[in-house]
Amino acid sequence: MALTGLQIQKLLPKTNCKECGSNTCLAFAMKLAAKKAELSECPYASDEAKKILGAASEPPVKCIELGPEKKLKIGAETVLYRHEKTFVSQTALAVNVNDTDSAELIDTTLNAIRDYVLERVGEKLVVDMVGITQKGSNADAFAALAKKAWDTTKRPLVLRSADAKSLAAAAAAVKGSGSVLVAATNETAELLKAAAIENGHSLAVTAADLDGIVGLTAKLKNDGFNNLLLSFNTYSLAEQFQTNSIVRRAALKDEFKPLGYPSVTFIETDNIFDGTVAATTEISKYGGICVLPNFDPAQLAPLMTLRLNIYTDPQKPIQVEPKVYPVGEPKIDSPVFVTTNFSLTYFIVSGLPHILIESRCGFLLSLRLSFPSPRSAKSTSIH
Repeated sequence: MALTGLQIQKLLPKTNCKECGSNTCLAFAMKLAAKKAELSECPYASDEAKKILGAASEPPVKCIELGPEKKLKIGAETVLYRHEKTFVSQTALAVNVNDTDSAELIDTTLNAIRDYVLERVGEKLVVDMVGITQKGSNADAFAALAKKAWDTTKRPLVLRSADAKSLAAAAAAVKGSGSVLVAATNETAELLKAAAIENGHSLAVTAADLDGIVGLTAKLKNDGFNNLLLSFNTYSLAEQFQTNSIVRRAALKDEFKPLGYPSVTFIETDNIFDGTVAATTEISKYGGICVLPNFDPAQLAPLMTLRLNIYTDPQKPIQVEPKVYPVGEPKIDSPVFVTTNFSLTYFIVSGLPHILIESRCGFLLSLRLSFPSPRSAKSTSIH
């Protein structure tokens, strides 16, 4: 049975040292109860507390930190539906490159991944990762491609190969990049676990069915390695949707630890419409990492916009500070453009090219928009 915040507080040192990032031990205990913190964040937790609270305080979906500085986070989710509270870690989007692609295509794709930036409502969105798939048989070529992708983009990689030795070699080639190895089976788990630990990577596991994945994650965790992801074998969009939902529900509602990990999925179709639907399903239904088959800005823009909307905190409206903003170098007689403080409205108006070009410069006045309560008969007003 889950412990309450007050029950957890009794097991904490009660020093209110703030070294965990919370103001008091009670506040930290409430975070532990809500699965929004881990006991390891408390530097003074007793052995008794670790024993009792260790497993209970883990988030239902483990947070996996990727990249050399661990800035890219996936997992750590605590709710099944966004409106319950909020989703935490956005689905990481990656673009795949094969070791059998031409040198020209590889260079073009890697440079495009590195340089792509989509600016929306004040945020700069980029491709989070690079997928590297081995389709050939040359382990050295696969490792060299991984190294090239890392050197070019400086983005963590999703390394995929059916050959464990090739995967281990590629892992060594990009040591310290904080990448993901895809995917360990019962037969290759020991070799790839060692490669992941030695080179600082996370490890995705796979099996023919969920029972096989459960057995493998439980074994690896018992062996002391827990930086895991799940790679499912699904063969239709319906099965993809169903599997993702079953796994997330098991982790959150049933607190089933062997499935409490983020997932990684490669979109296999080259049809942009089918691929976009599959990627949309991953973003909407709990995907941890979604690897697209090729670089296409026409596909990336709507997917990133969808992801941004889904992972916005529903309890915190997207707003800018209401005030006067200068655009360019306005003078006292420059035009004034008026918008609400809703971010989307503000950035649409502030970015209108024909307005800025025609007027050269101006002021943008952002006004606070307030809405009445549902019980109020007053109309919407702008202050």
